[in-house]
Amino acid sequence: MKKIVLQLLAVVLIFALGGCGVNKMVKDASNIKYGVTPNPLELKAGKVPMTVNVTFPPKYFVKQAYLVVTPYLVSDIDKESEIAFKSQTLQGEKVKDNNPSVSYANGGSYKYVDTLAYNSVYRRSHVELRMNVSKGANGKKLKIASITIAKGIVTTPELVDKGLMVDNPVVKTADGKMMGLMSTVVPTVNKPQPRTITEKLVLYYPIQQSYLPIKQQRKPEVDSFLTTFKQYKADPNLQLLGVDIASYASPDGPIPLNHNLVIGRGKTANSFVARKFKRAKESDIAKTLQRVTTPDEDWAGFKALVEQSNIKDKDLILRVLQMYSDPNVREQEIKKMAEVYNILKKGILPKLRRSEIQAKFKSVNRTDAQYVNVAKTNPSILSQDELFYSAQVATGADKEAIYKQYIAKYPNDWRAYNNLAVYYLDNGKFDDALTQLQKANDLDANNPSVVNNLGVAYWMKGDYAKAKEYFQKAANLGGSNENINYNLGVIAIKEGKYQDAVDLFGARPTFNKALAQLLTGDAQAAENTINQVNSDCAYNYYLKAVIAARLDKADDVYSNLQKAVAKKADLKDYAKNDLEFRKYFDEDQFKAIVE
Repeated sequence: MKKIVLQLLAVVLIFALGGCGVNKMVKDASNIKYGVTPNPLELKAGKVPMTVNVTFPPKYFVKQAYLVVTPYLVSDIDKESEIAFKSQTLQGEKVKDNNPSVSYANGGSYKYVDTLAYNSVYRRSHVELRMNVSKGANGKKLKIASITIAKGIVTTPELVDKGLMVDNPVVKTADGKMMGLMSTVVPTVNKPQPRTITEKLVLYYPIQQSYLPIKQQRKPEVDSFLTTFKQYKADPNLQLLGVDIASYASPDGPIPLNHNLVIGRGKTANSFVARKFKRAKESDIAKTLQRVTTPDEDWAGFKALVEQSNIKDKDLILRVLQMYSDPNVREQEIKKMAEVYNILKKGILPKLRRSEIQAKFKSVNRTDAQYVNVAKTNPSILSQDELFYSAQVATGADKEAIYKQYIAKYPNDWRAYNNLAVYYLDNGKFDDALTQLQKANDLDANNPSVVNNLGVAYWMKGDYAKAKEYFQKAANLGGSNENINYNLGVIAIKEGKYQDAVDLFGARPTFNKALAQLLTGDAQAAENTINQVNSDCAYNYYLKAVIAARLDKADDVYSNLQKAVAKKADLKDYAKNDLEFRKYFDEDQFKAIVE
């Protein structure tokens, strides 16, 4: 245990105090030995713990003496600020009291443990041990000395909040404060590949007829088809593949008749559509219409409609189709079920007497900018994934607008509410984010991504207890996502659980992982990690300087600290009171950087 030379601060008074024994304790106080752990003190979980070991030599502690020891934390930044740790009273072996006793003949020691709440005014400070001695509880008190036993507080753990500004987006809070965002989880989709878009028009025919009724020719769906066709054709991001006409007959009646109906319906559909295209000034399209070969009787369409129906005996009908492949036998067996057949004649068979006109377009490879532009100008041509991707890659107000557009079209997709909430978090709109996250949670309760982001929202609003609860819940729900673990790692640093933090941060190199490694005492690992962090942020350089100081790399201390203060001048005052640089406080090169 290191022996500290004491400087007497009080003049020993000459009076009789039991054979001058207590006066001798004042005189020989330099023989007391002290040890402080840690030294300098260290910030941990928002508090400053301290352990002091005091050893008294043999024949020092007078048998009738009372000794009161009180450590004080004294600020070197504000000379008027000091705070007392708890006092400890020790007594000689002849004192009849309940305090720890120290032997006169053999001496003795005691261990003192206490913790103070941290205040930034004590970053640059010292611990004074102030002692008073008296003979008996009511005797006159003599001040032995005020002894400096520790210098300052290492506050490196508080850099975790600055690490959020390096590792994550920086947002502005309602009170104008700049904060680093906790890690959010944003589900994404891969960039959509080119796809075929089909616009379809269906024309229906009377039973056993090929002519197209006027009612079908004038129905609103015809004009809608042409309008959409022209819109798609004008879109530079779409390529017309062709227009196909497929005609069908219902599987009732003779096969030769149905064969002729298919051909006849194909001709009338072709003639009608060609005429419509010419009137719409699409003569070039009218010339390229293509007839598609179809079966004489549409048994496949019949089966599909029966499967989709709620006909009472549909299973029986489907069994007939499975048992017999001959169309004539099928028809006969179904007609035997008179009641069922009447239902088929009214609800199923008329839908099979048709021509389908399909205009096929192929989307081209779009850039991200083109996706955003299409989402803003013509979103109806985008698939669900394409619209989601457009919002995903959009920036600024466009991102918000496209997510809202997506939500209006697909209101049951939790992902859009979640991602819109993250947009609000990125822009400091924490209440709006909570609203959207609650909607996402209502749609997909206990989704780890949503639960994590709820934690982020509460963290940014200052409710750290609730945030921790949500982060832990997200992990318990199976959210092994590295962003969720990152948030738990930040909390572990704040709670002083540094090795837990290192484990939670995993393999990804981040500022706060390097910080956690440094706080476990592994400065070399911290240096390896921070060197992989690609950031030009002032705080990134500052942590590099701190790590270099731990590794006794003076040149790296100066170069990184110089970069840090060049980017953020107020780091000068922070650095000059940072005990990590205590070896450099008196160096001219250090002073030139921070002053």
